[in-house]
This record gives sequence, structure tokens and C-alpha cells, in this order.
Amino acid sequence: MAGIIESSPARQNFSRYDIHVIIKLSVILGKDVSCIQQDLVTVLGENAPSIQTVRKWVKSVTEGRDDIEDELVLADLPAIRKKRPGLLQSGILFHHDNAPVHTARAVTDVLAGYKWELLEHPRYTPDLAPCDFHLFPKMKKHLRGQRFKTEEDIIQATKVAIKNLDKCSYVTAFKDWLQRIEKCANNGECYVE
Repeated sequence: MAGIIESSPARQNFSRYDIHVIIKLSVILGKDVSCIQQDLVTVLGENAPSIQTVRKWVKSVTEGRDDIEDELVLADLPAIRKKRPGLLQSGILFHHDNAPVHTARAVTDVLAGYKWELLEHPRYTPDLAPCDFHLFPKMKKHLRGQRFKTEEDIIQATKVAIKNLDKCSYVTAFKDWLQRIEKCANNGECYVE
């Protein structure tokens, strides 16, 4: 059987979606994380997801996640193209801040290999972090006034707050983020609120 699996041309044709389906089916069949991981390694070899990834997906399935698609955050691409016509030539616009871990040569070399367009992040601009101006205020609004007995209660309430955010909210966050970047760029990369 192992020889059949190793020589199978279908071995390389598993998408992330396929792997998510396999994990969901395996959970339904009662398999544990290590067994699922072993099955995936047997079939996919070095292309198998890590044990941490399998564990994460098993957890989400057992917590009741029905869909198996990766969740996407959709930006308003036509608006980006209109405001910044030079961007998105390769189809992917990648943004990260100027943290040393992101600007290390090893990271920049890998990103250059993808041929993605990198969106420069002005220095010392905490007002450009979408979590700071979008996510955290919405979560604080949801969590305000509640008392928690345990750390687990806080984690659960935070998960609920995040799940209650609709996709339009994320699109709005990205629009706000682009406006803030433009305002900062027009202001000589100075801090703006």
C-alpha cells in the first residue's frame, strides 16, 4: 500500500481545501490529532501540514465550525486601484510594519522571491495599525462593563466579539487604513490621528 501512495501522481494535488475536508472527515470519524497528522504525512509526505495546523483545524471543527474554507478578508480592490493606480500590478499587495523581524534580510529576500508589491509602512506611526484604530475599539465596546471570573471567560468573550464583526466592518477598516496611510504620506510621514 505504501508503494501505491508514494508513486501516486494525485499525491501532490491536494489543496488546502482538500486537507481541511480530510481533517473534518477524520474528526467526524473520531480520529485524534496525532492519527490525523500521521495519515496526512503518509499521503502528503513533506507537503503535509504541521501538527500545530492540524491541531488548530481539529479544534475549530470540534468547536462547531461548519465551513471548511479559509476565511478571507476582502479589501476594496477597485478603490485601491483608483487611489493608487501604480499598486497591485502583480495582483498581491503585501503590507507589514517596519519591525526588525519584518525588515531582516532573510524575510525581505523571501518576499522579493514572491514578486509581491510591498506597501511601505512609515516609521513611528502607531496610528496606522488596523488593530489599534479598528479592532480593539470594537472589542472594547463589546466587552465594556463585563466582569470575568477566569482567563478562559475573557478568551471566550473575546472570540465571540471577533466572530460578531461582519465582513463589511473589515472592508471599512481597510478603507480607513488606506486613508490614514495617504494622510500620513501627505503629512511627511508624521504621526496623525
